[in-house]
Amino acid sequence: MKLAHLAISAVALLTGFSAVAAEISTSSNVEILALDGQKAGGGLLKQNKTATVSDNETHQVVVQVAEIIRSGSDRRLFESSPVVVKFKAGSENIQIQAASIIDEAGATRFEKNPTVSVRTASGQVIASEQEPLVQDGLFPGRNLAENLSAYNSSGGKAAVAGFATASMPVAMGMSNVGKASKGQVTVQGENVAEQQLQYWFQQADQTTQQRFLNWAKKQ
Repeated sequence: MKLAHLAISAVALLTGFSAVAAEISTSSNVEILALDGQKAGGGLLKQNKTATVSDNETHQVVVQVAEIIRSGSDRRLFESSPVVVKFKAGSENIQIQAASIIDEAGATRFEKNPTVSVRTASGQVIASEQEPLVQDGLFPGRNLAENLSAYNSSGGKAAVAGFATASMPVAMGMSNVGKASKGQVTVQGENVAEQQLQYWFQQADQTTQQRFLNWAKKQ
């Protein structure tokens, strides 16, 4: 991806033309997991909300919807299965959004029909193909590279064959995450990112919590 961007920039400089690109942004409950066969950077506590793509080309993003939802008298973090979205970008910036999910019923509905809206910044609907990405394991990003490559080789409706063998950065280690047994979890926050921080902090054991606090003080 970086090499492609460098190549486009070099051509633009040599020919005297500027490369045109569109920016993809998402609603607060949508995270970009991969773009055009490349896994997005960041980890559990860092969301990926924007990306830049060339216009007038077919692109593919893998997104996940995450919300703090009501579950009886408690609240929990809902993270959807990854959704593969294929579309053709125009000259306008692009917005990928998902309706707010507030409870278990909403989470169930989304899992049965996992779709997001793809629109231009001016509100025009962009035609897209969407399909859930089958994932193995507990954490959605753990086997993303292998699963996405296999999907793009499968001929699925949102697959792009050219991205099937794209090399993807190694995922951040997610094994051996310390987690204490917790009762009711209470979260408050202005956005999903803040709520997720609170949720996972309360889920962690005391050693992990202290290690996180020490890290946060240095930021």
